[in-house]
Amino acid sequence: MRKLLLSIILLFSLNAADAQLNYRSNLNGFKIFDGANQIESPFWGGFNSPQFQHMDLNGDKLLDIIVFDRYDSKVMPYLRLENDVFQYAPEYEASLPKGLYYYKTADINSDGKWDIFTMSESSNMLIYINQTTSGTNKLKFYGIGPWYYRNQFDSTFFNLYNPLSFSKFDMPEISDIDGDGDLDILSYDQGNYTYRLFKDVRAEKKWPKDTFEFQIMDVCFGYFNEGFDNSILLGECPYKDKLKPRHTGGATCLMYDADADGDKELMISNIGFPRFTYLKNGKAQTKSYYDTMVAYDTIFPRNTIAANQIMFPAGYLVDISGDGVQDLVIAPNNFTDVKETNQIWYYKNLGLSNKPNFQYEKSTLFTDKTLDLGARTAPVFVDVDADGDQDLLVANNGDFEITKGLRDRIAFFENTGNAKNPVYSIKDRDFMKFSDSANLAYQHIVPSVGDIDSDGDMDLIIGLINGRIALYENTAGVNKPVKWVYKTRDLLKVSLEMGETNAAPFLYDYNADGNMDLLVGYYNGRVSLFEAANKTYNNYSLKTRNAWGARGNEWREDVTPGEWKAFGYAVPRVTDLNRDGKQEFIVGTAYGYTRLYQIDGHPYSDSLLADSSWFFQYTIADSTMPKMGSRVVPAFAELTGDSLQEMIFGLGRGGLMWANSLNTKKPSSNVKSVESIAANLYPNPGSNIVVLSRSKGAASSDWNIELYNLQSQLQYKTHLGSGEQGVGIPIQDLSNGVYFVKITNLEGQNSSIKLIVQH
Repeated sequence: MRKLLLSIILLFSLNAADAQLNYRSNLNGFKIFDGANQIESPFWGGFNSPQFQHMDLNGDKLLDIIVFDRYDSKVMPYLRLENDVFQYAPEYEASLPKGLYYYKTADINSDGKWDIFTMSESSNMLIYINQTTSGTNKLKFYGIGPWYYRNQFDSTFFNLYNPLSFSKFDMPEISDIDGDGDLDILSYDQGNYTYRLFKDVRAEKKWPKDTFEFQIMDVCFGYFNEGFDNSILLGECPYKDKLKPRHTGGATCLMYDADADGDKELMISNIGFPRFTYLKNGKAQTKSYYDTMVAYDTIFPRNTIAANQIMFPAGYLVDISGDGVQDLVIAPNNFTDVKETNQIWYYKNLGLSNKPNFQYEKSTLFTDKTLDLGARTAPVFVDVDADGDQDLLVANNGDFEITKGLRDRIAFFENTGNAKNPVYSIKDRDFMKFSDSANLAYQHIVPSVGDIDSDGDMDLIIGLINGRIALYENTAGVNKPVKWVYKTRDLLKVSLEMGETNAAPFLYDYNADGNMDLLVGYYNGRVSLFEAANKTYNNYSLKTRNAWGARGNEWREDVTPGEWKAFGYAVPRVTDLNRDGKQEFIVGTAYGYTRLYQIDGHPYSDSLLADSSWFFQYTIADSTMPKMGSRVVPAFAELTGDSLQEMIFGLGRGGLMWANSLNTKKPSSNVKSVESIAANLYPNPGSNIVVLSRSKGAASSDWNIELYNLQSQLQYKTHLGSGEQGVGIPIQDLSNGVYFVKITNLEGQNSSIKLIVQH
């Protein structure tokens, strides 16, 4: 059965290759400049609430870095190239376990390899044992499940083990806290404002290293508790029997030996507060049996710039500089509504790991290497300046700490390159000054462009958080830089159902009648189709709320019966990716990937299955769909002169990712190539009228002829009758750029020819 399944998968992959739909994520897209400075690695994808942990990814015995973003559970491996130089290495992502809420590495079985601790959807701690062969880069992990917490019932109880559960807002400490050689876990008890210590009793019971068991040993660790206002009360504990094991907002904790005395100090933070509290452990100096905090400081670190500007911060001890000493990295710990730019603070340790001297270096660790606009990027290609190439607009929220999520804006990237080598420069981070307009207060915007009123230029539509669509009409005219003028913020004027928020629109003439219809994706994961009655923008009728059965949701298999998750943030786009004359329907989702539906020849009432074989992420096996992160917004354009479209993706984390086709520059079609469809197009480039004629020897059959722009929007339609040798196509009103002429005969065979319009 397994061999049969493998054969089917291979056959499916070969068929996908024949269809020329082989795309792969790529870190090396076009160049992007911010002013005079080139952004080193613009397509890492951005950061919101990143966590930093060590792991040797490639077996070279150097400590690489795993970045896990709590915002969307994205795992991002970074290889250490030299001391403090790192490179994003997505080829390792498929081998690393998925995680939720936090992602920590520690060696639980003392074999010298970093194991992984994370959480399940039900907030149970999960442990993945590292089984990688030493010296190799083929990572291998084995999940052992959550049943390793020994409860306090006697041995006659039917169930002696429970999952170890924490709040999803907490960041536990996982290290050898008591110095006995095994790992312990310290977590916040939000019911009593104390910290609980779960000890591995492996050392006490003299068990082998592969056997472990956590037991709660201290319900008031450090003999202090916190006030509701984040105050510290030393020498107090709400429990009468402080050390009696028992069952029992959010907080983070980090422990390290700050004064080389053998005990560990504690650094804590709480949700709703922008600072750390440092607590000094007096266990060693007082020769106490218990860890006891004897002093605290609310300014941390005190001898340099204090970390007091990030709401609900978390700290991570990792060697960034490569000198063998643990440095300190600080970043937000909340899921959303955090500081989203300049939020990764790096403190270099000029001292020792057990007596550190943390000195502030910068607030842009890793983010100074990539493009990060804050959160919720949504790109669209359009020729803004009418110079014949594709510029780029990227909607974003501009950093929640600054905008409070109420003043989204659009960044304008001008294409200053050429037809084969695009180069983009950030010209305006608040294009059209959306954020300055108090009466707009746009949120969660998703832009798209198209000729909605059939006047030959590109208009702008914007999906809004309330499910409505704003329209900006282009009044500049054909072949002129865009001049978008506000018309309405409720283009459709329809009654919305529950879940129809976060509109993501796309103009698409689905029935080829020359009127621009409208696809709209929503928070509920569905895609609605609205049909235009004429060439104006004020007459749409709803055709379906389930176009082609496309969805942005994920299917839940953890419940019976199975069901779709409640949200999907569907973002529909239609384009002919491989120029075979067939339209592909691509849907961005909330879950880190896009879905592709082959809609050619299917009515919108059909429920289609998504093609998951078209898009590859570069991995060791080069075979997995990429998990880009949440809120994926796709955009497509032909940028390199090879007739195949490139792809860019906006992400919830505020950055961009890039993908390109693996196929050759002259893609073949899986449709039969016969002489009857062979044609000539001249002059090409053209400026006024171009002539489409039959090639010598071509059969004299009826041809349907359609002219599309790079957004797959129909620009002109005509017919070549049987016996006719050619027909003229007017292009004088088209903008400079690349177009495609699609030819279809009565047998259903088709062909596509690239046309360059150059006035």
